[in-house]
Amino acid sequence: MSAVGDPLSAARGLRTTIRGHRQETEQDRRPPPPVVQGLIEGGLFRLMVPADVGGLEVEPVVALQVYEELAAAEASVAWVTWNNALPGLLSRHLSDAARTELFSDRRRIFANSTRPSGRAVVAEGGFRVSGRWSLVSGCELADWIALMCVITEGTGPRMMAPGVPETRMAYVPRGSYRILDTWHVGGLRGTGSHDVVVEDVFVPAERTFSFFDPNQIDRPLFRMPWVSAAGACCAGMCLGIARAATETLVELSATKVQVDPGLGLRDRPSVQAMVGSSAAGLEAARLLLIDALGDFWSACSRGAPPTDMQRARLWGGIIHTARTSKAVVTSMYEAAGVSALYNDCVLERAHRDIHAVTQHIVLAQSWLEEAGRVRLGLKPNHPLF
Repeated sequence: MSAVGDPLSAARGLRTTIRGHRQETEQDRRPPPPVVQGLIEGGLFRLMVPADVGGLEVEPVVALQVYEELAAAEASVAWVTWNNALPGLLSRHLSDAARTELFSDRRRIFANSTRPSGRAVVAEGGFRVSGRWSLVSGCELADWIALMCVITEGTGPRMMAPGVPETRMAYVPRGSYRILDTWHVGGLRGTGSHDVVVEDVFVPAERTFSFFDPNQIDRPLFRMPWVSAAGACCAGMCLGIARAATETLVELSATKVQVDPGLGLRDRPSVQAMVGSSAAGLEAARLLLIDALGDFWSACSRGAPPTDMQRARLWGGIIHTARTSKAVVTSMYEAAGVSALYNDCVLERAHRDIHAVTQHIVLAQSWLEEAGRVRLGLKPNHPLF
């Protein structure tokens, strides 16, 4: 653990600050300076950064709990923080020198895009990168952005196999890209997930990598498949949003004025049953997710490759948690009635945000299909499963 201290305590300590700036986050479409400063000081952008360059390198269950806590306060803040995890996790493919160059400054913030919508033309000592990438969350805050590129050599893409072009991620610094103001959305509005444009920028080869390059860090966190770690933490954010929605409905039930004849909100048997069922379902999903993630982590800690069944169990837990959280938020939103329509109600934001979060590719149906294949005795198809 870093000298920064306990990241979960840091996340909990930021709750008041984050909640106090929720409207500013929404209006500016990015986390405001006091929130960003708190995240930096708490080391929360560096949960998955290797310890030998000053990162926290926390166990995935701890990271999940941090993102859950942040999302309970404000999903957009959690999302931007979570997007800093991937560049750190993927630094396993960089040399020690490149990793030190990129991550040794503890105040640096990262963004990324794994969409292969740019090209990297082979040049002496590296690549010349050009392209446009969408959905680059936190790009306005970032000092460096990791961008996926198709490798181009001669007249076209360099192929790894028939129909499969070679791709690499390239880290580009602030000042070498333009940000296009494209993030006009409902859910996760405060993430500033604008488009980024790069025009013929040279990137040294040592600041690029492929997902299939050798692993340069033989420690448990970096033995763990990065997609699994990212998915579990994304599901953690869903839990946080659902928790905030539940707490809000409980508070509302004690204060909401009943204008129609009949029972008040918290005295209705239907609401009581819904809250009881939702709480049980959410707790069960959380227990499954944490248990499956802990089992996965145990294998990585021993240096043993996780089995296909361990992978299937974790992915099943990830998707089940996301879907359960979404259903809970929807139930709380509907039970609140017209109160949930107002912008100053946490339920209004939670309803928008959970639908945006669950659109991410790490929560897609395809991962559940792969888990089902394994349980049916088949081999998974996805190379990153």
